[in-house]
Amino acid sequence: MDIERIINTYGSYVFNYALKLSCNPSVAEDLTQETFINAWKKINTLEDSNVIKAWLKKICFNNFLMYERKNKNYTELLYDDINILEKEGNLLKYNPPKPEDEVIVEEAISELQNGCFLAMVRYLTLHQRIAFSLIDMFGLSLDEVSSLIGISKSATKGLLYRAHMNLDSFFYKHCNILDVDNPCSCRAWIEFSKKRNDLQKNSNEHKLVTNLDYKKSNYIFNDEVRGKINFLYKNMPDRKPSEKWYQEVVDIINEMYVNKN
Repeated sequence: MDIERIINTYGSYVFNYALKLSCNPSVAEDLTQETFINAWKKINTLEDSNVIKAWLKKICFNNFLMYERKNKNYTELLYDDINILEKEGNLLKYNPPKPEDEVIVEEAISELQNGCFLAMVRYLTLHQRIAFSLIDMFGLSLDEVSSLIGISKSATKGLLYRAHMNLDSFFYKHCNILDVDNPCSCRAWIEFSKKRNDLQKNSNEHKLVTNLDYKKSNYIFNDEVRGKINFLYKNMPDRKPSEKWYQEVVDIINEMYVNKN
């Protein structure tokens, strides 16, 4: 099978999978590039072209885990943790977005808002992020994600419950899109970005977020907040790498082919 055709056909799909996992466009490009390089090396092991998407996802997911281990972000889930997660899985309220959950965001700030929402997912624990990103943002099934993580469906639901509560508790108090009385607004960030020289001066005046923990804020589940945040994440537009990126990947693989022969 022609690897260049595979890259052109599935490049955007794999990139968005990597983006949802990493929540970082730059890291997603690197993971996607590495995925196609690995795919080229193993192309002869692909016996059925009908399962190519699943094959590429598996390669990408393994690359992602290696990246997280390299950056010391990966820890195994302990037996006691899984037992607690399975109990918390019973608390999960998972409903598709309703018409009344729709949040209208001005085009001028939508890209910044999407970037903010994507970035905040990085403050979840790794396993919460995997469950949330792949189920809520990428649309994989609970069964598939449970298999990827290697835990029960109940425990995966527990991870999803924690992810929901952690994100909801943060945006409930900080997102101007959800509540106009909240202090943070995308317009304010646009103005802030125009004054980069003041960053160092202002950095000490703001407490930086290092992780999300709804228990510390005593947050109580709010169905309206959950619905709106669910809508925003599920309607986050897909992205795709630049044409330059596609060509760079093809060039790298072509060079590897020449050197191999």
